[in-house]
Amino acid sequence: MKDFVKLILALFTGVAIGAVAIPALRAQTAAHPAYVIAEVHVTDPAGFTDYVKQVPATLVPFHGKTIARALPDVREGRQPDGDVVIIAFGSLGDANRWYDSPEYGKLIPLRQQSATSRVMIIDGVP
Repeated sequence: MKDFVKLILALFTGVAIGAVAIPALRAQTAAHPAYVIAEVHVTDPAGFTDYVKQVPATLVPFHGKTIARALPDVREGRQPDGDVVIIAFGSLGDANRWYDSPEYGKLIPLRQQSATSRVMIIDGVP
């Protein structure tokens, strides 16, 4: 009988630890933002305008939002050759899925033909 009581106590202890630990672990792995950052030097304004008009529709399924698009005020280092664009996503997974999506993939050649660019995906901090 004593072994049965010990087993029940161990079971309840494990459930109690799990009830406390699982939410804590989920909080640690909760999604945090990610950003696509691009330096863009437009060489064909008409072609690039066509690209810019089509990009927002590709962001919607991945919860992306353009949060900045401007020539930066560089305080240190070299000035980019053009504008810097920052697109925010809810997670690194969303940012990668957007970039790798067939919808955005169709637009990449248009951007590459109408501008020189450097595109980065950066994992944000929680």
